Amino acid sequence: MARELKAAVREGKGRHAANRLRREDKIPAVLYREGKIGTNIYVARNEWAKVLSSGERVVTLKIAGGDKQALIKAVQYDPLGEKIMHIDFNELREGQKVRVAVSLVTKGVPKGHVAGGILNQPLHTLHVECLPTQIPDKIIIDVEPLDIDDVIHVKELKLPEGVHAIDNGDVVVVAVHEPRVEEVAAPAEGAPAEPEVLTAKKEEGAAEGGPAPAGAKKEEKKDEKKK
Repeated sequence: MARELKAAVREGKGRHAANRLRREDKIPAVLYREGKIGTNIYVARNEWAKVLSSGERVVTLKIAGGDKQALIKAVQYDPLGEKIMHIDFNELREGQKVRVAVSLVTKGVPKGHVAGGILNQPLHTLHVECLPTQIPDKIIIDVEPLDIDDVIHVKELKLPEGVHAIDNGDVVVVAVHEPRVEEVAAPAEGAPAEPEVLTAKKEEGAAEGGPAPAGAKKEEKKDEKKK
């Protein structure tokens, strides 16, 4: 059974009327009927907090003129993402199915983990269609049997009774892969050698093919004068 939420019809319209409600700790809202705006309403902020904490997707709006079963379509927050500014509801007909997004959660450690396999989960949310009373809180995927190179696609998920996936069945949900090993490239053949670094002072007398020491030149000149 859907959680009950007290609501009332809004009389004023526009930004000023909406801001006045917010100052009174009320949240402006709209109840859509078959995709069109049906009724402008509001709910008390403390009552809405109870619904939010319960995680319910469908509520029964207790409103003058008769209760309305409605799907929570969208919730708008302030720029800081802290305060709720507006709520959109979709009125539901009896027996009408809804389309919602449900979280995908993995359970266990893959068998391939022992061999170094890594679990990858590209898809974290699944879009499903079902009756409002059948909406699951989350869908749990048992990954323990998965070995390296094993994959689970959307069409292979085990869904609760009455719940049908509307996402592409070939989309990968989880997979186990071998870790990537990055190879270090060897230096190319014929690459220039690193320059030699001279750290010690050369002994007297130049290396073969190098210039003679300055002292040696002076002595040669003295010998020439004597001659």
